[in-house]
Amino acid sequence: MHVFLSPHLDDVPLSCGGLVHRLTHDGETVIILTAMAGDPPTPLPQSPLIAELHQRWQLGDNPMVGRRAEDECAAQRLGARAMHLPIPDCIYRTVGTKALYTDADALFGNISPADRAHWNLLSAPLPVEDVISCLYAPLGVGHHVDHQIIRDWGLALTDTHPNLPVYFYEEYPYNRNQEAVVAALDFHPNTMSPEIIMIDADEIDAKLEAIACYQSQISTFWSSITELRHDLIHTMQRIGSSQPVERYWRIADTHQLETRKN
Repeated sequence: MHVFLSPHLDDVPLSCGGLVHRLTHDGETVIILTAMAGDPPTPLPQSPLIAELHQRWQLGDNPMVGRRAEDECAAQRLGARAMHLPIPDCIYRTVGTKALYTDADALFGNISPADRAHWNLLSAPLPVEDVISCLYAPLGVGHHVDHQIIRDWGLALTDTHPNLPVYFYEEYPYNRNQEAVVAALDFHPNTMSPEIIMIDADEIDAKLEAIACYQSQISTFWSSITELRHDLIHTMQRIGSSQPVERYWRIADTHQLETRKN
């Protein structure tokens, strides 16, 4: 069983959709485990960021219901199973009634020392009962606080599960900026080695169809699905020197990622 840790309800299909589709097509069990999938508090914290995002998403005062449905759709398209933890997105997390992250600078800044989600996850076990053959976590490209938290969880799991292969995926679309990738690698305490996974046309189509399930999120980065397709393929080709790829990172001198290709 392969477990992909996702900060938000879209990160794994955006970043790893090709590999997920390949694994499930080859008969592997894949779980996409999204940590920040919980409902927002009631009443909502007073935050201009929440107001802006709710207006953009058009999913009401509790957009997580619709976003979880989008995630189920995407996972089904990739042949994977969606699993959701009850941690609220960082825009909803509070100290008392005050939001911890209220603007873009905070969203892409450092994790608040008062953010209980960070400390709770650092010691959290994986909530799956079956034997895990491989774990995937975000690299932290873009420095979003939720991505940093799940990156740190992945690093903690490498310590508590020394025999478990753990790979870190580059988060699209933040990996359009190579400097952001380099900055993310600098945050890791160990030397990282890249693993390049060639992605074929069927896997690209499955990845795009899965991403298209997140209708509420497309406008955050793209004006249309057509623009998304062009940008995604261009980014994958740039990383692969003309061949579409997904790039993963592992701690040097540890397990090497193996994927079957029929």
